[in-house]
Amino acid sequence: MLSQLGISTRPTRRAAVAAAAGAVAAVLAAGCSAGSGLGPGASHQAAGGLSPTRAITLAAQQAQRVNSASYALSVRLSGATSAAIVSRVQMRIRPSVAMNLDVTSLSEGGHNVPGGMQEIVNGKTLYLKLALLQHEFGKPWLAIPFSQIQQVTGLNLGQMIQQAQANNPLVQTQMLAVSKNVKAAGTQSIDGVATTEYTGSYPVSAGLAKLPASLRSMAEQQMRQLGITDMTFRVWIDGQHMTRKLVAHAAGTSEQMTVQAQVTGINQTATISTPPRSQVATIPTSKLKG
Repeated sequence: MLSQLGISTRPTRRAAVAAAAGAVAAVLAAGCSAGSGLGPGASHQAAGGLSPTRAITLAAQQAQRVNSASYALSVRLSGATSAAIVSRVQMRIRPSVAMNLDVTSLSEGGHNVPGGMQEIVNGKTLYLKLALLQHEFGKPWLAIPFSQIQQVTGLNLGQMIQQAQANNPLVQTQMLAVSKNVKAAGTQSIDGVATTEYTGSYPVSAGLAKLPASLRSMAEQQMRQLGITDMTFRVWIDGQHMTRKLVAHAAGTSEQMTVQAQVTGINQTATISTPPRSQVATIPTSKLKG
């Protein structure tokens, strides 16, 4: 369920904020992992001559060098309920964290949220563009301070952003490094760049130990709700030890979850601007809880 990712499609103000905060949290916890590729001057040779375990370890280390990334991200759940979020992400990590998350498709139980959703995180404010809120407040964007989000959803986005800046949000690649059964699975060209594909699995508990503390608690709760204990993955790494694509899959007691991320740019100029003031509305916390 999207609600287990902090995402709900129910037409309420509180649910809309939960959707926005949950989408940001999902990106920080998992989706940004694909951004560890496509660096300037990246080699077009596969990462040959390395053991699979060494290749994964080097990719995890290389992820720490990324200053900005853009990628396509999808998160899908199936089983007792079905849900999906498909988005395009642009993120700046240094010198200050900012994010533009364009959710092109958001659905739960076969019901789509009309008009999609767009979010911009800049400073200590989340700007949310959602059709149902635009109809209510008369402007296309809502400005919601992190402090309000924490009051309504319990998520401390400010702390998550700080952890993202300190640890680099390409954390999923780091989680893969705990795998004990990594194997090479052939080669493939990703957007014209030669890569080596690796497959493996790891216990969720060991992978979560690699996450920043602020993300770990949230992710542990999500995995516990889904009954997920193990994760399998396929990852494509280029000759510069950078991840170009990642597909992670987990089967729980009642749900299955698949996360796929593919890089479209890395360490390129990332200009993430806030919406014009004339297009932005604010809302009191008392109404936000309604």
